[in-house]
Amino acid sequence: MNLLSTELIITFSIYSFFIFYLQKWSSVFRGGNPYFETFLNFFMGFATIYGLGFLVYFGYKFNWSSPLILFGISLLIKGAMIMVESILFARVRYIVEFLGTVGFIVVPILGYRLLVISGLL
Repeated sequence: MNLLSTELIITFSIYSFFIFYLQKWSSVFRGGNPYFETFLNFFMGFATIYGLGFLVYFGYKFNWSSPLILFGISLLIKGAMIMVESILFARVRYIVEFLGTVGFIVVPILGYRLLVISGLL
């Protein structure tokens, strides 16, 4: 069984891409609704802890080099995705908020998909 399949690498990279934009939106949030700000911070925090917990559990269950390799490869892919996004959407005014809003839907789906693809579920 190949632990680091292409599907797992791509899924984790997209997951971390949307987490990056949730973290960025949380840090620059200047809205007038403190309830939404609290929800955004909790969702972003839970999603970040879930991603780190997935890496730790993946390493515990299989071997410790796999999550380090997965993290390194996804860091490179996520950096490339952020660079492409910043070039393509440089003139879009609320791109961080848009990608963060999409992240509310995509992150739970990708989180579940990570467990299914890796065989941890």
